[in-house]
Amino acid sequence: MKDEIIIYTGSFGSGKTEIAINQSIEALKKKEKVVIVDLDIVNPYFRSRDMKEKLKRIGITVITPPGKFAMADLPLIAPEIKGMLEDSNRRLIIDLGGDDIGAKSIASFYPVLKDVGYQMEMVINPYRPFTQNSEQIFEMLRELELSSRLKINSLISNPNLGGQTDLESIIKGHNIVKEASKELGLPIKYLTIEESIYQKIGRYNFSEKIMTIHRYMSLPWDG
Repeated sequence: MKDEIIIYTGSFGSGKTEIAINQSIEALKKKEKVVIVDLDIVNPYFRSRDMKEKLKRIGITVITPPGKFAMADLPLIAPEIKGMLEDSNRRLIIDLGGDDIGAKSIASFYPVLKDVGYQMEMVINPYRPFTQNSEQIFEMLRELELSSRLKINSLISNPNLGGQTDLESIIKGHNIVKEASKELGLPIKYLTIEESIYQKIGRYNFSEKIMTIHRYMSLPWDG
């Protein structure tokens, strides 16, 4: 299994784009060449292409549909993606669209991915619809794998209620993901907690590795 290609998937609003951006910046700090491929053709609000120019200024390449199609929901970047998949001299992070419809956008790359290797991680926010218990999480995972033709290797626990997130809600949501992890036989790679919230809740002893994240994306009506 290779960590040079990491695919983030999950249901709508799971937080995978935030995690993809945070992980890209962390890889850049390690002096790695970093490329984000935006394959999110589902979510009209949280997409890495919205951060393209800011990320470019710090040295991260974001591959998106070209020109007038940059904000369109069309998978028009297949040749460039194929080239990046075969280039081992980079850390490639793929922001895959949520739900089974979005996952279909990567299915055509299966012949390449199965040979070069990849890590596919399912981001779960148990406070979002369709992933609120083990049964729903299993169903979502099954749909994502069938649509993408790829196997999910691990889970990322991302329990949050936005500005209302506190220690109690993190523990409660994380326990749901832990239960699903046990039933699915898949490891939890890490538990994500927003930086400012982590500073407030103190050093609670979670058994999983914690990744603190900075919030880069915002809804249009947030100003």
